[in-house]
Amino acid sequence: MTRIAMVLMVCMLLPGCASLVSNSAWPVFIDNASGPAQFVIKNKNDVVMGEGQTPAIIILESGGGYFTNADYIVHFSEPGYRNQGYRLVSTFNDWYWGNLLNIVGFFVDPATGAMWRLPQQLIISLPRLMPPSEGDSQ
Repeated sequence: MTRIAMVLMVCMLLPGCASLVSNSAWPVFIDNASGPAQFVIKNKNDVVMGEGQTPAIIILESGGGYFTNADYIVHFSEPGYRNQGYRLVSTFNDWYWGNLLNIVGFFVDPATGAMWRLPQQLIISLPRLMPPSEGDSQ
């Protein structure tokens, strides 16, 4: 009985479960199925968090603040295609449930952002712009 109590006490003193076994920044594969495209990633405050050309892997923080998930807009552009924006939102990380035996982790994981996870990929297909028809006048 004493051994079980010791294990429980040690678990309660460790940092957050998700912070230990998971990440607070995630690599996200970004691609455009219709060919290379330029992209810019902005957070909810309209701050640029990354940019480049598809295909690319970019590392993004999964937390957007204490107990708040990250929410990004990825703007894609390429000549001859319609520019579009796509949301990239972090979701709940199941490793956070490991804190049931660790009260400290309930507060550590939200602070580090480890209670959230980002999708592994964002693959889009920009629609082609329609060329003007022959009968259109300028």
